[in-house]
Amino acid sequence: MAGGQRAFFPLQYDPSTSRMIYDWDMVGHREQLAQLEREIQTDNVTHAYLFAGPPQIGKFRMAVTMASILQCPKNFCRTCKNCKLIPAGTHPDTILLRDNGESLKIDEVRDMIGRANLVAQAPYRIFVIENIERMPLEAQNSFLKTLEEPPGKTMFILTTSRLTDVLPTIVSRVRSYYFFNVGSETLKTFLKKEFANRGDLDEIVNMAQGRPGLAISLMKDTNLLTEQRELYGKIDLFLKRNNLAEKFLFVATLVDEDSDSSGPMDTFFDAYTRYLRKLLFEYMEQDAHPLRERFDLGGLVRLFESLEKTRYLIRKNANKRLALENLFITTEK
Repeated sequence: MAGGQRAFFPLQYDPSTSRMIYDWDMVGHREQLAQLEREIQTDNVTHAYLFAGPPQIGKFRMAVTMASILQCPKNFCRTCKNCKLIPAGTHPDTILLRDNGESLKIDEVRDMIGRANLVAQAPYRIFVIENIERMPLEAQNSFLKTLEEPPGKTMFILTTSRLTDVLPTIVSRVRSYYFFNVGSETLKTFLKKEFANRGDLDEIVNMAQGRPGLAISLMKDTNLLTEQRELYGKIDLFLKRNNLAEKFLFVATLVDEDSDSSGPMDTFFDAYTRYLRKLLFEYMEQDAHPLRERFDLGGLVRLFESLEKTRYLIRKNANKRLALENLFITTEK
């Protein structure tokens, strides 16, 4: 896919020193970013990308930065009109479809397809779609037709936190990049630089479990940090002792809070996943972990499986209360 009006500059990435051409302003993911830079510099970009990986590791930010690099006539100068309009979501040829917590309706997808056929004034007409799995099956099928035969200068940069919810036919028609949780030391070094060495730095790194977006939010938002501490405390207590009545009371409260929004439920699933991930690393490092008496390594894996099964059932409109109660029954030993 030709770059049109965009000027190319000499390839400067040196694997031995990890120097990057562009300032991506990202924590980690240097190998993937280096490969993206090579594609940009050699004019080997394709019409559709998919950035897949856990939530809050920087996928959407990366996608927006890539769009800015491709649209900027001055090698991602950060000062021109394009560089300022794109992150703000007001660039006429770079359309950002952020995740607002709602599914992408078929009419929205049809509107996007219509806009894809308009003439672009910039080098490309780029659509950056956060969490493509928000598209229902009908909308994904409608989008697939445009993805197979996009108009000349149209590009799609998609992200997903749930690759299994994306149609395999969509995945087969994009160039996929896979991103993973950032290492704890990398994240800690970044946070020290940005926020100084706070007393709760290790706790936040432990809570974030390799997700820079979450770590930054916890550093900035004391209310969020308090909420996460309380939720971690509940999960820790639920795993350490048998009290089914207390667990069911928590389920009832969670379902009631979730009736108006998916936020509380998503927050719980996310925190529980990160807590179990933390436990897995602790098991590897500590032979005498206090929870081993209740859950051996196989039991910990089964907790992961039960959590993912519950999340899946609720996404498929199973009864939330029954699904969650069944999840907590698995923590009774």
